[in-house]
Amino acid sequence: MRFLLTLVCCILFANGYSQYYFNDIISTQLSNDQYKLLRTHKIKKIKAVSYEADNSQTEGFFIEEEISMDGKRITLNALTSGDRVSVTNRTYESGKLKRTQAKGSAVETKTEYTYNEKGQVQKIQFTTIDTATAVKMVSTEEHEWVYNEAGQPVSMLKIKNKADTTAIEFIKDEQGLIAEERWKKKNRKLETYYYYYDTKNRLTDIVRYNARLKKLLPDYLYEYDDKGRVNQMTQVSLNSSSYIAWLYTYTEKGLKQTETGYDKEKRLVGRIEYGYELY
Repeated sequence: MRFLLTLVCCILFANGYSQYYFNDIISTQLSNDQYKLLRTHKIKKIKAVSYEADNSQTEGFFIEEEISMDGKRITLNALTSGDRVSVTNRTYESGKLKRTQAKGSAVETKTEYTYNEKGQVQKIQFTTIDTATAVKMVSTEEHEWVYNEAGQPVSMLKIKNKADTTAIEFIKDEQGLIAEERWKKKNRKLETYYYYYDTKNRLTDIVRYNARLKKLLPDYLYEYDDKGRVNQMTQVSLNSSSYIAWLYTYTEKGLKQTETGYDKEKRLVGRIEYGYELY
């Protein structure tokens, strides 16, 4: 399978929940902001076309999103590797993501979002149903968020299958921004993520300690354009020194237009182009 297709599959179907502040809080807010942008411009359908480094279309790749007329539902249909089909439905209430349901060939996942009176994420519940085995397997994971009076995250409990609990503590810097995310379980330190920002308080680095190399290394790096939009995201490989840099361009309306990937040697990996259909 070609490299770009493999990479896109990993992004679409990844099930890991790491960097909880980023995934639960920042990503959810970005998703809600993107939803408002689509509704503002009356977008009905989004289509993605993938191209390889030689400019040929990626075989067996299909991604299409359709937004219901009332805006309460977005359906994503994806075919990314021949017979690997995924259907994802996202439900919105009051302009916020409320529920995500995804179905693959043997796995079904559901994510439920609960917000507090300030509109902040209060609880996220993940349910995974695996029907690939003779006995249907169901697993759950809950993220329960706690904020201070200023509305800043203080802690989060991750509870797996109603029994296995990990406590996450958030440490703020002088500007009140989240600087550290510390994981503990039964008073044992598991992991620490470090968040770095630019002079405009925009996230630039997500970093953690690499035990193999015995030093802090970034997982993700972010750069921004003059309108404050992410125009480059660099994803560093966990087990090697390689990385992929994704460059983004946008339409005049602020909708994502292209994603272009380059490897460490600055060789073109491939690109994804987005097209939009209006109501």
